Amino acid sequence: MAPNIKDIVKKRIMTDMVQAVAPGKWKIMVVDPPALKILKTACKMEDIIDEKVTLVEDIFNRNRQPYPTQDAIYFISPNNEAVAAFIDDFKTRPMYARAHIFCTAGLPDRLFESIKRSSAQQYVKTLIELNVDFLAVEPQVFTLDAPQRFFNLFNPPSPAHLNYEIEMIAKKLTSVLATVGEYPFIRFYDPEGKRETLAARLGLAIQKEMDELCRIDKDFPPQSPYPRAILIITDRTLDVMAPLLHEFTYQAMIYDLLTLDGNQYTYKADEGVQKVTLDESDPIWTQIRHNHFADSSNYILDSFKTFLEENKAAASAVRDQQGGGNRPKGLDSLKEMQDTISALPQFQEMKKKFAVHINICQECQSAFGEGKLADLGAIEQDLATGESADGRALRDMMVALVPLLDNPSVLNADKVRLLALYIIAQEGIQDDARRRLLEHARLSPEESQAITNLFMLGVRLSSRMQKTREQKGRYTYWGHKLEKKGKKRRDDDMPYDLSRYIPIHKYILEDQVENRVDTAIFPWIKEPPPSDIGPAKSTWARAGGAAPIGVPSSTSGSASLRTTKPSWAQKRGGSDTASISSSVSGSSSISKGRDDDLRRNGPRVILFIMGGMTYSEMRASYEVMKVSQREIIIGSTAILTPSEFVDDIKWLHKGSIPPDVAKTTPRKPAYSDSPRSNNIGGPRAGQSEVGRIVPQMGQAQTVDPSSSPRSERAAKAVKHTGGGFGMFKR
Repeated sequence: MAPNIKDIVKKRIMTDMVQAVAPGKWKIMVVDPPALKILKTACKMEDIIDEKVTLVEDIFNRNRQPYPTQDAIYFISPNNEAVAAFIDDFKTRPMYARAHIFCTAGLPDRLFESIKRSSAQQYVKTLIELNVDFLAVEPQVFTLDAPQRFFNLFNPPSPAHLNYEIEMIAKKLTSVLATVGEYPFIRFYDPEGKRETLAARLGLAIQKEMDELCRIDKDFPPQSPYPRAILIITDRTLDVMAPLLHEFTYQAMIYDLLTLDGNQYTYKADEGVQKVTLDESDPIWTQIRHNHFADSSNYILDSFKTFLEENKAAASAVRDQQGGGNRPKGLDSLKEMQDTISALPQFQEMKKKFAVHINICQECQSAFGEGKLADLGAIEQDLATGESADGRALRDMMVALVPLLDNPSVLNADKVRLLALYIIAQEGIQDDARRRLLEHARLSPEESQAITNLFMLGVRLSSRMQKTREQKGRYTYWGHKLEKKGKKRRDDDMPYDLSRYIPIHKYILEDQVENRVDTAIFPWIKEPPPSDIGPAKSTWARAGGAAPIGVPSSTSGSASLRTTKPSWAQKRGGSDTASISSSVSGSSSISKGRDDDLRRNGPRVILFIMGGMTYSEMRASYEVMKVSQREIIIGSTAILTPSEFVDDIKWLHKGSIPPDVAKTTPRKPAYSDSPRSNNIGGPRAGQSEVGRIVPQMGQAQTVDPSSSPRSERAAKAVKHTGGGFGMFKR
């Protein structure tokens, strides 16, 4: 399998930064908070320590101990504060023997000059712009880690603020593209064809940035045997339903109902409070994260039974704990499994492997029942799909809505989500009807304001308002409902009653890999030749009946589960039990039995959603990648949970950024009272093809900034040396 975006960023940090500085010698690493987050998302701290990094310190900690005989790696953001703190380290006496500066992004001219004029200049051995100012959170997923962009995109204080946001997003997205070595053909969402949408403006800005990168770096893009990638740009207004719906696949459900800090989950165990990271190092997580929650629970139970079958000592210990017998018994529920594991202290590795997911499942089940999510989810799916679970047309949904709005057991945040979905589904309602529904819901003024603020995302609130767009197009809520008419209904089309809605972005990805996206809705910045965008026929792997990730391909389990199975596990079709998907939800298994690089099957597709993406959309991109055997990367300004989305639209009318978002503090879901972890953890990541190397200041190779623009100066300083950076000696 070809390196994914996480592998690439990890290699970029480990090989081109950590291992390249003072190889074999002890060294210090100094970081600012944004760089630390990138570092922890890309690598494990033990990876850093293994390369003889003795300390990782905060650059803003002025009480750091000097190490005047050791080199220091400065991994910092190219901003005023970080550069000033670096200069302060060498003002009186040097903190370290030599400084190797690695900026997460391009260093502005004025900051470059500040370093050059300072006393720190003589200690600078290396200055490199890494272009890694984003988070590769999963093998095929990245985020710009900029939730604050949502507010200035959809309600900017001024046109200048919006222009700035688009410029900043374009620069960061250019870093992503440079890192994966792509100079893509760009298409953008523009249904009216006026090139005035946010996506159109960003597309033009990215094209300008990429053209400039190619101009100053003659080695970019790197030579490749594969066709140029396709970048598709949309924004959150394309699908407002996705971040409002309760999603019952494992990863999405966890982030909706529980409290996580990044990808760290905290729970109570026999040994005390435990913190675990949910990433590719956890094989259970990678196997089930995109599966329906029912399938995930069954997978955990079956995996434990398999463990006992394969481990005679463990099976014997269970039998002894149960008072004898030929085989372990009573392992048909997560609670029984938890009790059994607690009685096996000698199998610590096994306990760690399963305990976290047992706790997650039990917490989710509890929140599901307490929040009346069976009733809520059923109505949400009816509203989002425009039909009932058995395919019938909807009749007077307000009658079904009112009891839930009146119910004090339903959280106010869920009432906001339900009302928002109802208004979107109805394409606006009468003002009197909206007031009556708000009275039933008994929302706070801030929660009611969230409903009103939906109009800033293009939602038609009132039936008297002019329609902002026609809802019969292909990439609308009802476009695919029309296509289904006359087609025979299949059980695997909608395997679960509470999981019928398909995000609109999934349809876009499906159409792109089949080369049939409507150019009237998604025009190109520069029209590619037909040979560069893949075959007109689908490359989908339908032969052999490959099932999308999360859609069960076989059945298992006991029929007795039928009477005890909660409503979220009620599967449509012939089987009474939830089955386990055998597919691994990630890129590791996607190309099994095929060429190593999926780009052989067609150009890489990169989908970027301005204003936040959902976990359901992330899952959908993996599903399309699995079935089509085409590489797909999805990214956004941030990842949105439903709770965060509701909080954001509450604030949207104020024309400013909420304090908690400005600090990028994790926000707590309405359901959870779990403790928070203070650590920043994350999946691993990988390398970049393009880097700018600025030689040691004062050397002959350095171009005088007064006679040359920064971009040209950097271009003249670039030196490619295979895997290394060609560091300039003092």
